[in-house]
Amino acid sequence: MRMRKLVAAAVPLPALLCLSLTGVAHADPLVTLSGNAAPLAASARTGDTDAGQRITAALSLKLHNQQALQQFLADVQNPASPKYHHFLTPQQFNAAFGPTQAEADQAVKFLEQNGATGIKVSGNRQAVTFSGTAAQLESTFHTGIGNYLDSVTGRKFFANDAAPALPKAVSSVVDSVVGLDNHGVKQHSAATKAPREVKAVTPPILQSAYGTGDLSATGAGVNVGFVEFDGYDKADIAAYDSKYNLKAGSVNTVSVNGADYDSNPGEGETEVDLDLEVVHALAAEADSYVYEAENSSAGELAMYQQIASDKKVSVVSISWGACEAAEGASAANSVDKAISTGAAEGISYFAAAGDDGTTDCARQSGSKDKAVDFPASDPNISGVGGTELSVDSSNGYSGEVAWNDGASGGAGGGGISTIFDAPSWQSKQSTTKRKVPDVSADAAQGSAYTVVSGGQTGNVWGTSGAAPLWAAFTVLQNQVHGGSLGNLNEKFYSIGNGSDYGTGFNDVTKGNNDFNGTTGFSAGTGYDQVTGWGSFKGSGLSGLIG
Repeated sequence: MRMRKLVAAAVPLPALLCLSLTGVAHADPLVTLSGNAAPLAASARTGDTDAGQRITAALSLKLHNQQALQQFLADVQNPASPKYHHFLTPQQFNAAFGPTQAEADQAVKFLEQNGATGIKVSGNRQAVTFSGTAAQLESTFHTGIGNYLDSVTGRKFFANDAAPALPKAVSSVVDSVVGLDNHGVKQHSAATKAPREVKAVTPPILQSAYGTGDLSATGAGVNVGFVEFDGYDKADIAAYDSKYNLKAGSVNTVSVNGADYDSNPGEGETEVDLDLEVVHALAAEADSYVYEAENSSAGELAMYQQIASDKKVSVVSISWGACEAAEGASAANSVDKAISTGAAEGISYFAAAGDDGTTDCARQSGSKDKAVDFPASDPNISGVGGTELSVDSSNGYSGEVAWNDGASGGAGGGGISTIFDAPSWQSKQSTTKRKVPDVSADAAQGSAYTVVSGGQTGNVWGTSGAAPLWAAFTVLQNQVHGGSLGNLNEKFYSIGNGSDYGTGFNDVTKGNNDFNGTTGFSAGTGYDQVTGWGSFKGSGLSGLIG
């Protein structure tokens, strides 16, 4: 099971549209945000978007001292640095790196002068969400907004025809405009019933097989967050806890910009249930914060920024995403700033690497070109691939192979980013671009997760189960080690490249992620682009992380 996210783009308009809504010509020359063209793939423009159609979008504001920020992110995970694990508060981050209040006010004033409504500034001032009609946004950003038809999938959507342009003074504080399209809808491939015989995994199996039962940790005192674009029924979570005699912490919904899904959950309800219940399987006593936002690029950005500015949680599980080509570089880099902020504050992020092998765009655009999933490809996130878990008669670990159920069920995502450069800790993997996944865990039909959703018990599989499993393990580590751990990737790669690799990880050496007729990567000794470093050995990895 895997959630997806789509995206899109824009045709220059006549010079008369260089007038603001007030009818006053901009004194500043215009600056085109060149990286902000919407990715249209094989799509045809079918006409103009209705002038009165309301669109919610966002401005992503520039950070300061970005080179110093990158150095801090390296130092805070370097045991030899005096800054090791000296994470920042949101206030400290804002003072050192965030947009100033004056810069946020400048962006707000620009939007107000151009007729935007519903303007909301994120708590860390990095994102300004707003709403306007298509005509208003065309005038404000000097681009047409057209209706498009995806010739491969048949999906209709609207998108900006060209990269937006801003007055020079405003462009000095704005990195990108996010949300001038609705091709950014997250998809999912929920599977609630396995089509073949399965040995479904339950909390006792997961605790035994992955060795967390000896940790004497329950998640108590730790807050875990979830990125969601749909709702859930607390009765399902309570029923799961009751079924497995789990003593659970609180479950809380955090609405982002007024999103309200819980009163009437949609098709993504099973995803939310899976995420929560898998975390409960290992770390039930943690308090859960379910962030819910509008399923759009603007909603996505607002959610990640709110998670960072709230700093309520120290671990985040992410099972929704998009192939990088659909996400687009500007949207991905905007979200990356929010993730970097969270990492500087000590938040650990885990994201599903996808269920389509190396052809991550296949469900969104029909493309079978090699692609990876975002946000799993973000260097400040641990991307989680998939395995098929085998256990013995006592539920002990007896092995894993790379998850590949083929067309009937999917294969673990993996490959090379086209957006992000390789971080320093991946240098031994001989790459100039970021590779994913970093780690992996159970994701197969044959070892599907038992969940309660919509009042019924069923089995669900995919990297959407593997990501919250790693998040749950990290919740336990926060409790064991007495605090936040932040981005664990550098630690994972240090362990993987060292003599303690076999103590901390189950190395998965068999299988591949060939999918959709495309040859992918094969699992092998050590790191690979199917299973990363492998799955966790609970007590073994715990002793190496702190």
